[in-house]
Amino acid sequence: MKPLSQFTVVLFLSLFFISSLPQSQANNFLDSIWMMRHVHVINNLSIDMELHCQSADDDLGARVLHPGQEQMIRFRMHFIKSTLFYCDTRGEGRAKHFDVFVQNRDKNRCGGDCKWSMRDDGIYFSNDGTNWNREYTWG
Repeated sequence: MKPLSQFTVVLFLSLFFISSLPQSQANNFLDSIWMMRHVHVINNLSIDMELHCQSADDDLGARVLHPGQEQMIRFRMHFIKSTLFYCDTRGEGRAKHFDVFVQNRDKNRCGGDCKWSMRDDGIYFSNDGTNWNREYTWG
């Protein structure tokens, strides 16, 4: 089968699938695919931290986050394959590799925003900026 024919078949099956869903489920499905996602990694420590975030498709490079600064990552989830963004951070005796967006874990719990806060006792997650849960400890 030629690539254009394969694309046409996939497109047809996708449209058929979406049209067979109840309206509310179809809207939720489409919103989850096309919604712009934001991941914030905030340095709430009193020291500088080096942060390097990437996915399989995008390497955002390393940068230094001074106390109170944040790195924001903007993206849309992949339609076919699963989206994963992860970061490596280190500074003054602290180091951690952590996943900041895992599609199966975060597509519903984050809405459009995932927030991560680096603190003295670990790295915390919030989906509203008010309620924080420690998900990683320094190691």
